[in-house]
Amino acid sequence: MSRLLISIITVNFNNKHGLIKTLNSIKSQKCNSFEHIIIDANSTDESTDIIKQYEKEVTYPLYWTSEPDKGIYDGMNKGIKQAHGEYLYFLNSGDVLMDSTILQKLPLDGSKYIYGNIKYVLSTSSYRNISPAATLDIIYLLKTALPHQACFIHHSLFQTQLYNTKYKIISDWIHTMKSIIFEGCSYKHIDITIAEVDGTGISSNQEKLMEERIKWIKEQFPQAILDALSELYEYKYSELGSLIPTISQTKKFKKRIRKIVLLLLKINNLFSSNKRKEKMISKIWEPF
Repeated sequence: MSRLLISIITVNFNNKHGLIKTLNSIKSQKCNSFEHIIIDANSTDESTDIIKQYEKEVTYPLYWTSEPDKGIYDGMNKGIKQAHGEYLYFLNSGDVLMDSTILQKLPLDGSKYIYGNIKYVLSTSSYRNISPAATLDIIYLLKTALPHQACFIHHSLFQTQLYNTKYKIISDWIHTMKSIIFEGCSYKHIDITIAEVDGTGISSNQEKLMEERIKWIKEQFPQAILDALSELYEYKYSELGSLIPTISQTKKFKKRIRKIVLLLLKINNLFSSNKRKEKMISKIWEPF
């Protein structure tokens, strides 16, 4: 077998129909330099029978277990502990790879976070094509998240931090923030649609997602920094931010003009309606 590049980790609980779709999409891959790890949370809906049949049909390395866990991130952590690949990829039950050549197309060049695009399916007739930004900063990641179904994460990033099981929805976002923003790891966007994602899962709960993000952010930053981040966010996503799109990217400009921009922003906000400001603030917590 060629060098093991990817560990695909699938977490499942009582989702046999979604599991079948996921397993079929993995089984169809023409690339063979991967292993598959399935963590089932003691399902009672015939999921384990499906996994046993799948085990008989595949030739690539497969590990699976079925036992109670403490939630999706506990299951993902169990998968991480069993993984041998250079990169880890999480494709949970209900999500599918876009086609049989996806794993062949990946430029896995040693960058720590490699991420592509996804097709986010809301219903049988509604979906969104999600393409994350090529350049990531803290303001962008406060507003959005890298969908884990689009991310190939270097194994080394899990040596010192697994997913935080205290949170039920945002732990993959926390891992991204810590790795890319706090630790400054390398990252790269690839313009490939990696997966079709089930948009009806737990992370679609906007109210809960917002609650968890606020809690984590307040734990990480003192109030003075939170106030500064809030000002910078409002500037970036206001009309003023678009007035100077090119020159405002230079470090020299940012240093000299920041106070002027913030003053103009405060004046601008005096003439903004409360409704508009509330709408802008709520967008911080969209999942993509």
